[in-house]
Amino acid sequence: MQEIVIDDRIYRVEASQQENAVVVNGKTVKVDSAKLGNNRFNLIIDGRSISVEVISNEDKNPQIKVDGKLYRPVVKDETDIMLEKLGLNIKAKKDVKELKAPMPGLVLDVRVSAGQEVKEGDPLIVLEAMKMENILKSPSDAIIKSIAVSKGDAIDKNTLLISFE
Repeated sequence: MQEIVIDDRIYRVEASQQENAVVVNGKTVKVDSAKLGNNRFNLIIDGRSISVEVISNEDKNPQIKVDGKLYRPVVKDETDIMLEKLGLNIKAKKDVKELKAPMPGLVLDVRVSAGQEVKEGDPLIVLEAMKMENILKSPSDAIIKSIAVSKGDAIDKNTLLISFE
């Protein structure tokens, strides 16, 4: 099964036992297709003809034109759906609003400033703990809202370091 999200509409799509059919949101739908050329198809869905052009074929976020209108659906497979139900989906990781110290230590360097835009994996703070330098990186693309520590600060575990917008 796959789940396809277009705008705010969710379509649960799975294989059907019937030939030339799929099950969409529990309803069996007859589908015929013809390839018209590179990345262009004509679909007949329950007797209605639809022109489809695949603009970008990324696994989870393709771009398609349906009858000339551009769509950017989000495609979730069974694993994505299961992880989402368990609260372990990637989006949950991306919604981080704060960075806290994973251990006690000494702030050796702050490599960002308030208002700065950072990408996932960018170095933010260098923390010395047990005579080792640890580079704390951005958990996601974000904008730095505020920095709660300065170079030379001694901090405890779970001390707020950075807030993100």
